[in-house]
Amino acid sequence: MFKYIFIAVMVFGLISCDSKPKLVSPNAINQPAPGSQKQENSMPSADDQEVHQVEANEILHTERYTYLNVTEGKRKFWIATAKMDAEKGKKYMYRGGLLKVNFESQDFKRTFDTIYLVQQVIDSQQHPSGDMPASTETTSQSGKFAPAPKIEGVVKLSALFSNMAKYNGKTVKVTGEVIKVNNGIMGRNWVHIREKGNEKDLTITTNDVIQLGENVAFEGKIAHKKDFGSGYFYDLIMEEGKRLK
Repeated sequence: MFKYIFIAVMVFGLISCDSKPKLVSPNAINQPAPGSQKQENSMPSADDQEVHQVEANEILHTERYTYLNVTEGKRKFWIATAKMDAEKGKKYMYRGGLLKVNFESQDFKRTFDTIYLVQQVIDSQQHPSGDMPASTETTSQSGKFAPAPKIEGVVKLSALFSNMAKYNGKTVKVTGEVIKVNNGIMGRNWVHIREKGNEKDLTITTNDVIQLGENVAFEGKIAHKKDFGSGYFYDLIMEEGKRLK
């Protein structure tokens, strides 16, 4: 609730000044940059959990806000947030976003084709799962690595996600294909695994060094509704994971 009060206050402040992004449709951050078509006024959905990593190309400041021209993948666009220290060439992360198109700024005497209002932008190295690769889409490397070892008592990822509260605090065994790895963040490696036929991936923190594309088995403690702060929240995560062989 506090998060949405914060956004509402920020939106009100931006709307009150003609030279700030005024408004905004929800979750448009995941859509292609629109043209001049009118956007609906709405607040972001609580279901928007995707984390975006961008690189700052240009930075503009007003008295209360910071505008950043950023690159995500092959796409360049603008975001605006509460005033912050930012550096050109540095990578940042944020979640969600509210959209304004064809916005005329009096402060900068220019029109922004597309600009997004973001609640909070943080240094990518401060994000709990670390610096993501340029693209979060990972091509499956099935067949390159040996199958996961056969372990007794394995819990399917689909069962974990269907009964998250049931497994909270319990130590379980899981298997899956490694689709993303972020090493050396907060003294841990962050491994994301997915099982065939299940779109959801499980994040595992571990001291083991794992290769992208490997088929692995892990044992660790499940945490439901894990909050690392700064707006980064995991519905389900395995902590202190140990690779099984």
